[in-house]
Amino acid sequence: MAHSRPHPSLIAPSWPHCGHGSSEQDPVGCRGIHIPGHTACLTHLTSTDRRAYLDGLRPGADLDLRGTIFEDRLWESLLDTLRDSFAGGEPVMGEARFTSAVFECNAWFDAVTFGGNAVFDEAAFQDDGWFEGATFESPASFERAAFKTYGGFQDATFESRVSFKGATFTGMAAFDRATFESAVSFEGVTFKEFTRFDEVPFRSTVDFTSTTFGATATFREATFDGSATFDSATFEGYARFTEETLSAVEGLRSATFRHDPRA
Repeated sequence: MAHSRPHPSLIAPSWPHCGHGSSEQDPVGCRGIHIPGHTACLTHLTSTDRRAYLDGLRPGADLDLRGTIFEDRLWESLLDTLRDSFAGGEPVMGEARFTSAVFECNAWFDAVTFGGNAVFDEAAFQDDGWFEGATFESPASFERAAFKTYGGFQDATFESRVSFKGATFTGMAAFDRATFESAVSFEGVTFKEFTRFDEVPFRSTVDFTSTTFGATATFREATFDGSATFDSATFEGYARFTEETLSAVEGLRSATFRHDPRA
């Protein structure tokens, strides 16, 4: 299968990268980071070297797969190596670095436990991104990530700070019952389709500065224990809050509503 970034960049990444498929039009080529001991990324290793790398992983392993392009079979193989019988057979990752990774498949992170920092900055989810029931025990970052069809974080638990600053959700985004124990930022995020934050407890500060909600956004039974900032946020579609939330969240007064917010 031929792999290519959706928008090839003329600027090489800061890490030693694979370069597979470079051309006059795309002089950088594959931006996947070298697997230790090799000059290719996980995707472009020989099948023997890829198998050896995967066989060397254990549940809770640290992963540095920046710039790597994933398709279904490779992604499933990686997850299978990280499944922990003591965690109900679900994958467990240590520090996970997926900066600028490209997921050409359904990215299944549902019920995954991230024990270390989880970094998905500028990652491209070309199909669905599933994080339902995932647990983030350390800081997480999805800054400038792009979710093309669906971004699902229902029932996810963020035990430390998390940032989605500048991310784009082109399809539906679902955060129902996600728990944010620490500060969370959605500053500058673009939600183009239906977005749900129903029954979400925000237990620390939450920042929706300059966030754009392009369609209906629901916050039914969401609770805000810390300050909530909605400066310059825009609700293009209907915004649905409970009456209690509307009266309690002072930050909503500075948002722009195209329609009257209603419960």
